Amino acid sequence: MKRKMICLCVFLTLLMIGSVSFAQDIPLVPLTPPIDPALINIVGTWNYTASASTVTGMCPAGPPGSGTITISGGAGAYTLVFVSGRVCSPASMCTFTGTLTGNNLLVSNADTVDNEGGSAGNALNLTVHNNGLITGNGSSSYIHPDGFECHWSYTINMTRGTK
Repeated sequence: MKRKMICLCVFLTLLMIGSVSFAQDIPLVPLTPPIDPALINIVGTWNYTASASTVTGMCPAGPPGSGTITISGGAGAYTLVFVSGRVCSPASMCTFTGTLTGNNLLVSNADTVDNEGGSAGNALNLTVHNNGLITGNGSSSYIHPDGFECHWSYTINMTRGTK
């Protein structure tokens, strides 16, 4: 019996140590249900981190990034702007527009991005957990008129102090 208890303690200790090391890589998401959509107030300035970037095509994946975002609008229609931490060329690629339906904020943009007629587009599919936490996924693409393409995806977490 004593041997079984020691084995169980060692197993639980290893499980806890493993959980701690993995937990550092996983964004914290509240265990409570998302905020009631009627109480959502996301307008203002947010801090963001973007990570876990993957790429399909011959383009670089890009490093993790962080900075600030502003959100404006209301009544379901919103504009999200990357203010810092991201280089946008042309500048229009830092401005996303879209809608909030329930707790899901879906925003996107698209533009011609070079003198060869290449086009790019970005989309963010975000969940409003509360008025201080938004998490989700982003995707981007570049398509050259001659058929060259790259597609990126990443995770994004946005936080701010709640009012």
